[in-house]
Amino acid sequence: MAFDPNRIPDNLKAAYRDKRCAVLVGAGASVGAGLPTWGKFLSDMIGVAESHRVIGDDKAAEYRKLVSDPAKYLMIAASLKEDMSAYFDEFIDQTFMAPKPRPTDLHRSLTQADRLQFVLTTNYDIVIEQAYRAAGMYDVSVCTFTDTGEVQRRLSKREFFILKAHGDASRVGNGIILTEVDYRNIIYRHRAYQSLLSAMFTMFTIVFVGASMTDPEIKLLLSYIADAFSPTSGPSHFALMAEEDITNVEKDRWLRDMKVQLIPVSKANKYKEVTEFIQAIHASA
Repeated sequence: MAFDPNRIPDNLKAAYRDKRCAVLVGAGASVGAGLPTWGKFLSDMIGVAESHRVIGDDKAAEYRKLVSDPAKYLMIAASLKEDMSAYFDEFIDQTFMAPKPRPTDLHRSLTQADRLQFVLTTNYDIVIEQAYRAAGMYDVSVCTFTDTGEVQRRLSKREFFILKAHGDASRVGNGIILTEVDYRNIIYRHRAYQSLLSAMFTMFTIVFVGASMTDPEIKLLLSYIADAFSPTSGPSHFALMAEEDITNVEKDRWLRDMKVQLIPVSKANKYKEVTEFIQAIHASA
């Protein structure tokens, strides 16, 4: 069954029509391109650390036990990144660049939604920009947390851009933000970046795609711009979530903690309704 456009709230349609809308792409969107989930990413990292003999069997076993708990992902990532040391950048390249992942129908649908102001992602891969370039946007601006001036210029001129909030696997010395310490260091050294993120969430309606309440990267991002989420002012935000997994508690927490309203979609056919949602909101403009 196709996604019913009538499930799109009117205020979201209006935001898209007026070019006051953006999409935040989480890790789930890259799984369809063959990239790892968070659990698989950490498990692979443990294996590489073992192979380089930077951790022993006992520590590897402890890590594998901890990986079963998503709440501990950031803690594991912080410790493993320290263990990997000089091997970390190579691991990122081998995980996100070497497989040469290709855009999915979801990524291609984003390129057709030409009233989006920007695409924000916590992912490190290059699948989103590949989709835009394949669609003919060869000069699409791809920014990271080091490019605050460019982001500010694009926002002020209302020019489209992609912001890779936690780093870019394709850049030399990619500066990947993987842990809470990484993010805290960036935020406090680059106050302008924190201000820009807050401005993006207070000026534009954001639609979360491929995100979940257990996604540590999303939680990390939102925890540092929490002041931008006034319960009585500013735009509403939305998140596409699998209706099979949504609970009333989760709905309540997204709305109360993040001012994010959930829009249920089906998991069927590899989340085909997510792509259909993007197509439907564009058609509504």
